Amino acid sequence: MNNYDAVFWDWNGTLLDDIDACLKSVNVSLSKRSLPVLDSVTYAEKFRFPVKDYYRELGFDFSKDSYEVLADEFFVNYLTVESPLRKDAKKVLEKLFLNSVKQYILSASEISLLKQGVQKFGIGVYFTDLIALSDFHAAGKTEVGKRYLETHPVKGKILMVGDTEHDAEVARALGIDCVLIESGNNSLQRLQATGAKVIASLSELIEIVLGKKTVRKIDYMTPEKAERRNFDLSEVNRKFAENYHSFYNDVKNTNKTEDW
Repeated sequence: MNNYDAVFWDWNGTLLDDIDACLKSVNVSLSKRSLPVLDSVTYAEKFRFPVKDYYRELGFDFSKDSYEVLADEFFVNYLTVESPLRKDAKKVLEKLFLNSVKQYILSASEISLLKQGVQKFGIGVYFTDLIALSDFHAAGKTEVGKRYLETHPVKGKILMVGDTEHDAEVARALGIDCVLIESGNNSLQRLQATGAKVIASLSELIEIVLGKKTVRKIDYMTPEKAERRNFDLSEVNRKFAENYHSFYNDVKNTNKTEDW
């Protein structure tokens, strides 16, 4: 029996390894406006939801460029950078699918962009549904997650898997468990501060979700066991030979052929 019946996956930074694309895209906008650009460490410390607040903290002036304009600009730049799936993503998706775990993507990205990404990597078969936003403004996914569960109840125990503080917040709001993976959009320290379990690799999720499977114990042969078993076998063969000859002699001497 599995530990969890369903998994709600985050997409960006969790299944899709797009941190490089996100960093390069925001830096294009920062540089264009003569604002300080980010390195990967600073990015992981500053990124948060709603993204509008994160942009304000970076120094963007919404009186000069509206957040909507900046969000559209980000995605134009974002789409110029190729991003792969995170290591072991497909292997884990397949393993959970084959063990009857229902899987969903709950993302703060725009729904058509999410569908394109899932289709591109050929992983759509693993998901029961894709849940995302209708725009590119990345306001967060708590409300869309709540609405989905109200209209599409998911039976059993659910696990949220993400890479940000926001994913832990969403899990709490939905009343489900949460696991966070490092090397995503937030630093390890920020993830640990949420109180959620933090993992280094997606492959760790297999045991977390499915539990430990019973494995038949193998009785490995040792020299001592081999020696003992050889002795025992010789003894059995010796006794069988004695009994056979005794029976044969008895038949031969008494002509009790019916005993054959």
